[in-house]
Amino acid sequence: MTATPPPPTTIWDTVLAHARRTPEVTALHADGRDIGYRELTDRAGHTAALLREVCPAGSLVALEATGHAAAAVAVLAAARAGCAVLPLSVADPPHRRERVLRHAAPAGLLREAAPGEADLTVHSLSEAAFPARAPDLADIAYVMYTSGSTGEPKGVLVPHTALSERLRGLAARPGLRAGESMAAVTALSFDIVMAELLLPLTLGARVEVAPAEARIDPESFAAFVGRRRPDVVQATPSFWRLLLAWGWKGLPDGRLWCGGEALTTSLAEQLLPRCAQLWNLYGPTEATIWASADHVRDPARVGLGEPLPGSGMFLDPPGEGEVVLYGHGLADGYLDAPRATLRRFLTLDTPDGPRRCYRTGDRARARPDGVLEFLGRDDAQVKLRGHRVELGAVEAALEEHPDVVEAAAVVREAERPERTHISAYVVASSVGVSPRTLRAWLAERLPAAARPATIVERPALPRTAAGKIDRVRLAAEPAEDRP
Repeated sequence: MTATPPPPTTIWDTVLAHARRTPEVTALHADGRDIGYRELTDRAGHTAALLREVCPAGSLVALEATGHAAAAVAVLAAARAGCAVLPLSVADPPHRRERVLRHAAPAGLLREAAPGEADLTVHSLSEAAFPARAPDLADIAYVMYTSGSTGEPKGVLVPHTALSERLRGLAARPGLRAGESMAAVTALSFDIVMAELLLPLTLGARVEVAPAEARIDPESFAAFVGRRRPDVVQATPSFWRLLLAWGWKGLPDGRLWCGGEALTTSLAEQLLPRCAQLWNLYGPTEATIWASADHVRDPARVGLGEPLPGSGMFLDPPGEGEVVLYGHGLADGYLDAPRATLRRFLTLDTPDGPRRCYRTGDRARARPDGVLEFLGRDDAQVKLRGHRVELGAVEAALEEHPDVVEAAAVVREAERPERTHISAYVVASSVGVSPRTLRAWLAERLPAAARPATIVERPALPRTAAGKIDRVRLAAEPAEDRP
């Protein structure tokens, strides 16, 4: 008889071990209050018991919260109950939220009892407009949705094994130790928040929860880091630029992690004297948080860095080509999307032999000094202020409007990340449609980061010799809204 393999180690198992060894050590600080490891696991255990009453093990559970304390409890509770957690963006328009929920079909919902509190309420979704999916996600830690090129979101399946391996790798590089602290600033629907919430808890370290206003207000952020002095703070290049424009003096003893967009030489020059260490991190959601890290010492040599422990990276073709990732940190694929999974996740020959790989769609080149330099996307997927946006999703949403015949979306000023934006061009029916009307339409269908800054109506879209929309030509044209 074949022995049943042991269940994977989950984040719950790891944090519970710390709670038993050091129950009174602070696990999380939020709103002026310390929460110890024992209190944190007690709260998560209580929530898990409530969750089991409405959701069998292997179910998918949605999370609706704004506070990081509640999110930490929710992720631990879901793991304790044997469920996968689906973070929802409270900023998403109703139409997108409905699409995500209908596709994911969670069995339950975890909701913050009150803003900023760690307590959660548990709700069954058995009577929702969509039937709950079968409890088939026992090995999955969380599902994170990204935009799809067809306009339909894709749910990335991150298993417990990948999450554990990735957190172990991040603990080594860029590094975090017991007794240190990491700031929790990132929105809960952005996958890098999992590093902020979970990496400290796996090490006996501390999560420093920033007030909600610190995510958007430089003065509030500066006051928070000045008061709490976290050892590690991560943010996108756009956010660091916002802080620097405000006049932020830095965190001299802290380590800054920068990722989600390309770190430019000019930004690195400004950040280096304001911190003890600067790290450039790279990795798509499908590689579980981050996949590589570069310790930036020379602003002129910013690159993708080395793969995190347990991971690998190469270019296909070598020299200059698509970035391909492999190793223990890869996601299992996309929820209920086998074709999309097979297109991106496949077995390839790697420097370590045949391995399961993820084709990122990102391009890079190896410079003579060996540094891998990021070149951008291979397709129409872009990063705007840390958010991954599919231009195809923007076009699909526009073309859903009854008075739009055709649409194209292009990125402008990509070389200046602080000014990068999307411009959309539409061909309307004989009735016509105004940019204002289309903005209202998109506000119900796309997250804010994916909405065009300008919308231009044209009688026709330019074409290439092959008959395709000439997006290069569109991107070179003026982008003022027309009535």
